[in-house]
Amino acid sequence: MQTETLVGLIGFGGAVVGAGGALLGGWLQQRHQAETARLERQNARGYAAGEKSLGELHRLRHHLTECEAVGDVSQDRQPWRSIAVRHLDDAELAIMLIPNATQVRERLVKALYCARRYELAGQHRANQVRWIKTCVTSAIDMLSSHLRGDPVPPIGLQEIRNTVRRNDENYRAWDPRPRR
Repeated sequence: MQTETLVGLIGFGGAVVGAGGALLGGWLQQRHQAETARLERQNARGYAAGEKSLGELHRLRHHLTECEAVGDVSQDRQPWRSIAVRHLDDAELAIMLIPNATQVRERLVKALYCARRYELAGQHRANQVRWIKTCVTSAIDMLSSHLRGDPVPPIGLQEIRNTVRRNDENYRAWDPRPRR
C-alpha cells in the first residue's frame, strides 16, 4: 500500500471517529436535557397539585371556622358536612396528583381519612367540626412541610384525639360561661 493512501485512510478514520464522537456527545446531551426538562415539568405539576390541595384545605378550614361558632350556622353553610366532604374530596384528588411523593400522599390521605371519621368525636356539631379542623390543620402542616422541602411530620388517630382533647380542656379553662 502506498503511503499517500495509508495517510488518507488514517485521516478518513480519524474523521469518522471524530464525527461519531460528536454525534454521540450531541445525542447524550439531548437525552440529558430531555430528562431534565421532564423532571422539571413533573416537579412543576407536583407543586401545582400541592398548591391546589393546600388551597382546598385552607378553604375547608375557613368553612369549619365559620361553622364552629356556637349557635346557628348561616343559611349558605347549612349543609356544612356535605360542603366539608366536597372540600376533602377535592383536596384528596389534588394530593393524588403529586408525583414522587408516596410517603407524603399516604400520610395526607390518612389525615383526610381521619377527618372523614368525624362521627368518632360524638354527635354534637361543635365536636365534629373541631375533629375535622384538627385533622385538616394536621394535613395543612404536612403538605406545607412537603412543599417547603422539609421532612413531613407523622399523623395518627391518637395524636388527633389528644389534640382535640387538649383543645377541649383549653377551651373549658378559658370559657367564662358557667358549667351545668
